[in-house]
Amino acid sequence: MIVKVDKHKEKLIRAISDEITVLFEKVLDYAEVAVPNNDQYKKLRSKILRVGNNCIRNVNKEINVRYDVKYNPPAETIIETKAYRAKE
Repeated sequence: MIVKVDKHKEKLIRAISDEITVLFEKVLDYAEVAVPNNDQYKKLRSKILRVGNNCIRNVNKEINVRYDVKYNPPAETIIETKAYRAKE
């Protein structure tokens, strides 16, 4: 069976996954400060990582099964340049 790769879905999933990862990394940073006991922190960290990874998998599945995705790039890209003047 040949599976067609939908690059638009992959781009959306990657963007959402990156945001979810940033979220649970920040939560872990705060938890490390809030939970000074190393054993308790390790248990909490494990649970946070499990929930975050499950969330990424669930979003991935939901998008792949239920959505058609089309990426619309920005209409224009502005590139700023600086003029260089040689000294005489």
